[in-house]
Amino acid sequence: MQTAIIYTRVSTDEQAEKGYSLRDQKHRLEKHCALQGIEVVRHFEDDHSAKTFDRPEFKKLVEFIKKNKGLVKKLLIVKWDRFSRNMEASLNMITQLVKLGVSVEAIEQPLDDSVPENLLMKAFYLAAPQVENARRSLNTTNGMRKALKEGRYVSTAPYGFKNTRDEHNRPVITHSAMAPVIRKAFEQIATGNYLIEVLRKKLYKEGLKISRSNFYTLLRNPIYCGKIRVKAFKDEPEEIVQGIHEPIVSEELFYDVQNVLDGKKKAKTKYSLVNDEYPMRGHLICPRCGKTLTGSSALGNGGKYFYYHCTKGCKERHKSDGVHNAFEIWLNDISIKPEIASLYLAIMDDVFKTNEGDRQQEIKKLQKQIDDNVEMMDKSAKKFINDDLDKHDYKRIKESLSRECTELRSRIAELKSAESGFQEYCRYGFSLLSNMGHYYRAANIENRQKMLGLIFPEKLVYDNNTFQTMQPSEVLDLLCNGGKGFSDGKKEKSSKNAAQSCVVTPSGFKPETF
Repeated sequence: MQTAIIYTRVSTDEQAEKGYSLRDQKHRLEKHCALQGIEVVRHFEDDHSAKTFDRPEFKKLVEFIKKNKGLVKKLLIVKWDRFSRNMEASLNMITQLVKLGVSVEAIEQPLDDSVPENLLMKAFYLAAPQVENARRSLNTTNGMRKALKEGRYVSTAPYGFKNTRDEHNRPVITHSAMAPVIRKAFEQIATGNYLIEVLRKKLYKEGLKISRSNFYTLLRNPIYCGKIRVKAFKDEPEEIVQGIHEPIVSEELFYDVQNVLDGKKKAKTKYSLVNDEYPMRGHLICPRCGKTLTGSSALGNGGKYFYYHCTKGCKERHKSDGVHNAFEIWLNDISIKPEIASLYLAIMDDVFKTNEGDRQQEIKKLQKQIDDNVEMMDKSAKKFINDDLDKHDYKRIKESLSRECTELRSRIAELKSAESGFQEYCRYGFSLLSNMGHYYRAANIENRQKMLGLIFPEKLVYDNNTFQTMQPSEVLDLLCNGGKGFSDGKKEKSSKNAAQSCVVTPSGFKPETF
């Protein structure tokens, strides 16, 4: 008597739980074996995807055949799509089973393997399910792209929106309770006066629970101004289309934010009324009473003269030209020595080179994670299309992986731009600190006052043609070190100071040609 294993498989967990399809397949196979006089040795059933043979029960089936070689002559299935939905994998498995002395037969699609032409029909039976899957997947992709091009957002709603249905039961996104907070984020970033991370932490307390990378991605997403980005596909380029949803911010505000993020829009700094003749007004205090000195002019001897003086009745009064000349000389005296600046730059160059290698490795690692996630999403989508995954699980997996991919891409973007322009700022900063008198003399009134605020956070006292600070300045401590730390066996300490001292250009004060 011939012997056989019968194998049944279903496409969804729901079918596996209810057992209708499994019972039906088993009934047909057992009826066939009874009519043909075939002894059923074992029955194996699976509820996993047919894309590969990495299925628990099928592995047990193969292992059973190997352990009982010669016992089983046939592996019976109802149809070839119950065996596999991948033609290449099917042919490889059939070859493997034949080597073990087992033939594979589909009782409702019988083929005589002794007839060479039947190989074509078998190939068709095995390829048809794979073609069907590919067509479903393509139809799904085309359907989603068609909806996007029509302005309908069909994925999980981004921050500030929620997924709902319109009167025709079609998917649409509407504003959520967080929409006002999102609008506030755009409005404040557009001013140019907020650091992204500082604002994110502030809004986090207001309910916008979002990571740093996701916040950056949010600010770049045109969906908030009523548009939808349709990604490139095959020979179709990426495009931005008008969405049917209500925008949270205006296009003007959205593109203002893009200019800020791209560094094309400077901060709207509030300037006080200043006079070119008194760049140090507000930065000098009276050595007698401690009040702030102001500036004024007086006519005499056929000309106009400018002075710094106290406003509280003190007789403290200095010609502005004398103060300015003395200040430039003092700046040159306290400027960092060129050889010290060169050493700092050499140390920083080494740090940048080391970090660059680490940065590239991290980018590769993150990109690999993205590729893996995309592959998993593709697998999940195909399982969903093939009814191997229910809607709830597919949505949960897709949302999780999509969110992670967005965070990973934002992290890559941050890494790629992490040191953009930073070395330029550092070189400019050390050049400034080595020639402060020159830069101060060449700067306009606004930049002179910024230099004063940067280098001397506390006001200055001018007395007897010399300057003093009311409290020690960390910058001055570094400058006045004069390179002592780089000699007499103190290199270790100076290197530590060098590594910790990072001259960063303040907001609105950037390298320029005076």
